[in-house]
Amino acid sequence: MSSMNHIYLANALVTDSEGRMLAVRKKNSKYFQMVGGKIDEGEEPLETLRREFLEEINIDIDLHHVTLLGKHTTTAVNEEKTQVHANVFHVHLNSLETLKIASEIEEMAWITKEDYQNYQLAHLLEEFSLPIWIKLEF
Repeated sequence: MSSMNHIYLANALVTDSEGRMLAVRKKNSKYFQMVGGKIDEGEEPLETLRREFLEEINIDIDLHHVTLLGKHTTTAVNEEKTQVHANVFHVHLNSLETLKIASEIEEMAWITKEDYQNYQLAHLLEEFSLPIWIKLEF
């Protein structure tokens, strides 16, 4: 029997004042996913989130509105036989001024409630954050 790998993540559903949702697609992946990443040893999920936001999209989450949405476990899209265990936050961006994607990110997308079906979304985003976002009022 093959063993399952486990990855622990901190990610965020990112929204702007118009109610759009930000998703990023890393190089060599066809899936759009939430900003975030692996929790380093000894790191708190919020510290991970802060580090990943600065690295991936040049946003300091301390200047924006952050809430914890909950935890979700699902299958990884980019790694085989891997389960991801995520702490999922909501980061509502007060401004997009510093927003800039890092080199590891191929593309970012501002997804709307009219066009989200057109994107191939990672499981974590699709199963957990998408239903929350769809119900959010802006």
